[in-house]
Amino acid sequence: MQTIYGDIHAVSARYGWKKTKTYELLRDKKIRAKKLGAKTLIEFASVDEYVASLPNFGEA
Repeated sequence: MQTIYGDIHAVSARYGWKKTKTYELLRDKKIRAKKLGAKTLIEFASVDEYVASLPNFGEA
């Protein structure tokens, strides 16, 4: 399977949160990214893994 990447704006739009949340997840190393010059390319699969690891609604 081919790894798919997106920039900060693409990740924020795809998952429905603000850019600040994406930067926070990167800082805390909860999602993976690569650098291409000044551009940050985030691995969508790592964001999917992070979201899947969150507790279900109503669970602690």
